[in-house]
Amino acid sequence: MNLVHLQGLKGNAFRLPWKYRMTGQNRTESKTFHQNARVAQDRYRILFDRSPDAVIVTAPDGRIIDFNPAALEFFCISRSELQGSNITAFYANVADRAPLISRVDKTGLVHNAPVIFVGQGGQLKHSLVTGMRLDEPGGSIYGYQCVLRDITQHRRAEKKLHSQKSYAEQLIDIAPEAIAILDLDDRVIRINEEFCRLFQYTEESCIGQRMDELIVPEHLKAEGLSLSARVMGGACFEVETRRMRKDGTLVDVSILAKPIATEKDEPAIYVIYRDISARKQAQEALEKSEERHRTVLEAAPDPVIVRDMAERVIYLNPAFTRVFGWNLDECKHRPIDFVPQKNQPETQQFLAQIHQGASFSGVETRRFTKSGQVVDVSISGAVFFDTEGNPDGYVNTLQDISERRKKDEELRHVAYHDILTGLPNRKSFYMCIDDLLQHSSRRDSDRAWALMFLDLDKFKQVNDALGHDTGDQLLKGVAKRLKECLRETDHLFRLGGDEFTVILTNLNLDIDVARVARKIQQALTRSFRFNGQELFTSTSIGISVFPNDGWEVEGLVKSADMAMYAAKENGGNDYRFFTEEMNRKALHRMRMESSLRKALDQNELVLYYQPLVNKANRIMGMEALLRWNHPELGLVLPADFIRIMEETGIIVPVGQWVLQTACTQTKCWHDMGFSELFVAVNLSARQLHEPDFVETVIDIIRESGLPPECLKLEVTESSVIQNPEACISKMRMLRAQGVTFSIDDFGTGYSSLSYLKRFPIDTLKIDRSFISDAMTSKGDQEIIKTIIAMARNLNIDAVAEGVETQEQKDFLASYGCNSMQGFFFAHPVPVEQFKDLLQRQERTAPPGKDGIAVKSQAAPAVQPEKRSRRTTP
Repeated sequence: MNLVHLQGLKGNAFRLPWKYRMTGQNRTESKTFHQNARVAQDRYRILFDRSPDAVIVTAPDGRIIDFNPAALEFFCISRSELQGSNITAFYANVADRAPLISRVDKTGLVHNAPVIFVGQGGQLKHSLVTGMRLDEPGGSIYGYQCVLRDITQHRRAEKKLHSQKSYAEQLIDIAPEAIAILDLDDRVIRINEEFCRLFQYTEESCIGQRMDELIVPEHLKAEGLSLSARVMGGACFEVETRRMRKDGTLVDVSILAKPIATEKDEPAIYVIYRDISARKQAQEALEKSEERHRTVLEAAPDPVIVRDMAERVIYLNPAFTRVFGWNLDECKHRPIDFVPQKNQPETQQFLAQIHQGASFSGVETRRFTKSGQVVDVSISGAVFFDTEGNPDGYVNTLQDISERRKKDEELRHVAYHDILTGLPNRKSFYMCIDDLLQHSSRRDSDRAWALMFLDLDKFKQVNDALGHDTGDQLLKGVAKRLKECLRETDHLFRLGGDEFTVILTNLNLDIDVARVARKIQQALTRSFRFNGQELFTSTSIGISVFPNDGWEVEGLVKSADMAMYAAKENGGNDYRFFTEEMNRKALHRMRMESSLRKALDQNELVLYYQPLVNKANRIMGMEALLRWNHPELGLVLPADFIRIMEETGIIVPVGQWVLQTACTQTKCWHDMGFSELFVAVNLSARQLHEPDFVETVIDIIRESGLPPECLKLEVTESSVIQNPEACISKMRMLRAQGVTFSIDDFGTGYSSLSYLKRFPIDTLKIDRSFISDAMTSKGDQEIIKTIIAMARNLNIDAVAEGVETQEQKDFLASYGCNSMQGFFFAHPVPVEQFKDLLQRQERTAPPGKDGIAVKSQAAPAVQPEKRSRRTTP
């Protein structure tokens, strides 16, 4: 039996050939045949239904007998609408079916005949049809099976590509510039009409000719060959030169050339020739005009500078040289940058007027001299035009108004400053706070700033007892000390009497405000001496914070004033935040700072150790991590106290203690037989920049007896980039002693890779943030691969932090990262537990040159932690 009879036929459509019907033949043979036929039919039915292409079985007259699910999707039609309908109804051109069926009848099978069908809603469906004739065993045609492959999107893409090619050809033809396409032998493949017009050739006379023989003058042949060689080598360039027309005349042109690929994917050169004769003529005319006016300009008392529209200097007069220092010879035909950064906005405004052809006058601004001095000027400008009426350049006259501006500033200073102390006054205060509010609203800033109201305690008693002159001296002394307590970005005002206000900007935490308040209190409680008398005073400070305490001037002022009176009611010499929550946080931070100053002396600090292992899970060394056993809070992690240490300077003595303790402990483990272990110690930026840092490290190594090569110092990118040359010098001195260095949290900082190759680095530690998402983030995977490859190329090691799963470990190992640490191997643990870990793992595997074997996930029960991204000593 022909298997075609089984294709997609259901129910009565499936018929056995006559010779296999039951006519007394052996029943066993017939039963076997029926079983095999049924199996074949079932198998084909599965293939039929699961075909991604539409499959349709029709009778000879086109009536649809059977179809698969893909056919319904192809026509966007329901089963009931397709069942029993005639396939001819779906042809976009009904006449297409007859020749297709004729070919199938002749050959039995036709492949990939293009046919357009119409789906639901009149949607055209381009397809390739494979048709098969279905024959009865007797030779008659039972029907046809057609496989319809949807190529609608392919046809659309072909049409779009054709349209794009046509569009590109049109762009070349209608382009206002002369365009030529050359092969790599410098022969013309194509030119446009503008090329023919500009150089006076016909298209037929140019095709196949060498371009240097057509339009390059004899004296410029070498230049033309050089330009061709550059672009053939892959360079893009634009030059101004001359080319020759057919009649031998020369034309000034700008040439833009770049390599391209033709439609046949062959290399070619795309060249644009732009006629710049008019501009060149205008420049010549301008130079002639310049000569006519030179006498007048030379004698002008005010500085004059003439520039083209690209701001290149054409002329400047002797007065300009006298005031600003530059002379014409050093500036001609190039821009001169003498605009201060903060004066760029008004400069851009009048330049916009210039480019629109408009003149201007009386713009007051500032300019630099050649020596860097700032000069106040009033600038006027006039435009001159080319022969076609387009702006071709402009003249600036600059009048020195420094003396007038100085007098204006003196008057303004009197109006906005306190005469006694020289500080900005009440008017300046309200202007400043209003500007800050508008700026914060306009920028939608998330940076907080604070308002502080200060009132001297018992100042009236000083005035009453010692007189107003002494009181004035005290106010000036207070103003001076207040200035010393503030940053350059902060603002200090005297409102009147003994009232001062401070605006602190760019704040991160409330503790920043509290620290300044405490600093002010400490500064003012020191005694003052005037005329042989010793005076003491103190201040009460009220604090409001934007945006927490309001978005309006009056609200913030009122809140700070209320907080100040609350501080006075508490006895004075105190500060108060407007909100109790801020107060609570500030007090907590202060208590933490106070406790930290005692922590080292009271033996509250302790080191934990986390193993660093190789790809065989063998301990090579460990990282020393600082913990604080607070008497009330328990074990405190570095994220909660490291920043306080750095800001207060406590980090320096604590860092020395960490280094001393880690080196001494590692030497103890060496003496126990684990002589290959190294210890990694984190350094803070503050430590690294200490003047005696190198001597301190060398002394600690010598005292502990630890071999220098067993100490690895870890620094962050941000810490070494602050003063790179000093860091390089210190690191090289320690490296010469045998100490190695690694970059911690690599990939999260901002250092230049050019610095990285200069630093004496032995290891890059890939930041845990990349490792944690590596299995789900393709971006993180690529970053990790890049860091590992970069480390390999720089001949340094790559260490992965934060490895927590087998999948992460395998991924890292597969890309050549052979050193890792993380919870998957062990949590950070105290000394005794780390010692137990070494001994336990020594028993499970004999020690070797590469360290002590560690079983995966065989870590002591220590809770996971999130380390601060700051350096943790």
